[in-house]
Amino acid sequence: MTLAAVEAPAAISGAIGVALARAKRLGRAVLLCVSRPLDAQDMLPLIVSARAAGVAAALFERRAADTALAALGTAWSRDAEGPERIAELAATSRAIFDDAVCDGDAAPLAVAAFGFGPATPDDDVWHGFPAARVVIPRAALVRRRDGVALLLHVLVSPADDAARVTGRLTRRVARLRAWGATPDDALGATPATRYTTASTPEPSTWMGAVAATTADIAAGRFAKLVLARACQLTATRPFDCGRAVARLRQGYPSCTTFWLGGGAGDFLGATPELLARVRDGELETAALAGTAARGTTTASDDELAAALLASDKDRREHAVVVDAIRTALVPWCENLSSAATPQILRLPNVQHLLTPMRARLAPGAHLLDVVAQLHPTPAVGGAPRDAALAVLPQREDLVRGWYAGPVGWFDAAGDGEFVVAIRSALVRERRAVLFAGAGIVAGSDPDAELAETRLKLQPLLGALLEL
Repeated sequence: MTLAAVEAPAAISGAIGVALARAKRLGRAVLLCVSRPLDAQDMLPLIVSARAAGVAAALFERRAADTALAALGTAWSRDAEGPERIAELAATSRAIFDDAVCDGDAAPLAVAAFGFGPATPDDDVWHGFPAARVVIPRAALVRRRDGVALLLHVLVSPADDAARVTGRLTRRVARLRAWGATPDDALGATPATRYTTASTPEPSTWMGAVAATTADIAAGRFAKLVLARACQLTATRPFDCGRAVARLRQGYPSCTTFWLGGGAGDFLGATPELLARVRDGELETAALAGTAARGTTTASDDELAAALLASDKDRREHAVVVDAIRTALVPWCENLSSAATPQILRLPNVQHLLTPMRARLAPGAHLLDVVAQLHPTPAVGGAPRDAALAVLPQREDLVRGWYAGPVGWFDAAGDGEFVVAIRSALVRERRAVLFAGAGIVAGSDPDAELAETRLKLQPLLGALLEL
């Protein structure tokens, strides 16, 4: 880890002086961001070490694209709830960024997680997880194809002095060095564990909800409803989140593997669903809806893919998502383009209908504006949105918490990426709660939809139980 330029006080004394002067002038703390190029390295051992030390941390990695972000510790954070939670935290964090002092080429950044719904969950499963949280980490590593950047964030108060700020930066570098020295076998083999399982709701109850939903759709109450279910694992020893994430990123390289860990527990998964990605004002998003199993041979796999493309039920389910995303993006984007027909996204255990979309952000628009406008898409909620969201809590009989909510990061330059937290699990010591959902439309069959959720639970079951 090449950190000498950060450790040398002379290299950053000018930026520290500017930050101190700005804090005194404004009468409040300002953010200092020091960024430097860094040698490429695996970021997962850093997260494992941070979590072992009880430090909050986050990881987002898309191995196939050679992109990753690791965030360690908390320099600043805010929670919020209510319908305007995303806009509220966007405004608060952008105000912090507007006053920031930067030394280096990279912009300061924040990690964020927004629950599926606007209220902070009050159930036992999601206790301690707010409806929305934004964190500016003490340290972050960002890997793109053009290299790796290290960012150190420090809040400089009017009462600080240069020696105190330099000391904080030096201690953070020392901690990163220690965490970066995690042995190569830290993610090695461990004994298997015994476990029990329980479903919420029970499969028969969930299939009854599917049947009730198809009746509602036939009556014209809505066009689509996504019903989720949960599977709880209770093991004889604590689950190893680091090993689970290592298995997810190895087995699902085209997905975004994520891990958000803190005092309340660890939320992790490997999601194929991009909500919004922005770089230099260019927006990428995608409609993902319609699912089939993978075949056991190339021929059977191709047959299943062709049947998915030809399926009236799946094409209708997919079209609802495409239309909703297009409508939501109109106020915030220019030159929106997408393919006329969906393509097949193949994952190791399932295949989906996928329609990628691109656009240019309109002047003044921000990534979080798009996130707030898009979430929840009909891929995880339903259509019409209000009618679907009104019936979901009773129909599912579970609290989604952060499942199917937007998780990701954004920086002061306006770049960032948010994915939809599906194919995910909440882990607390020996208990893990896994979530999966299925889109219900006219023609949905309860048995087939239950089978689909079982396929979608496989990645986390395999990662946590090492199947």
